[in-house]
Amino acid sequence: MPAVGSQSRPSPLPWMLLTVSIAMTIGVLILGRSRLEDERLRTATALKANDEVKSQLKAAIDDLDQSRAACTAADDSTAELQKKILTLELELTRFRSAAKGPKK
Repeated sequence: MPAVGSQSRPSPLPWMLLTVSIAMTIGVLILGRSRLEDERLRTATALKANDEVKSQLKAAIDDLDQSRAACTAADDSTAELQKKILTLELELTRFRSAAKGPKK
């Protein structure tokens, strides 16, 4: 039992532990917030890059559609020209036959 009139001094250990705990909590919160901001920045950068790739892909698809249309038109034109060549060859053959006349 303590003597009457003597003052016992409380231990500073609990207060030190509380201070260290609060400091560590604040440090962890600051570090977490920093990481969260970094992740938000990376996400924004990734979304921007994704939008750019989408626009490039859309432009490439439009170019492909235009190329297909041009090829289809060229195929149609080629088919028409081949028909015209065959018609002219047949007319040339008939003309030559008519020019030679009947054989005697």
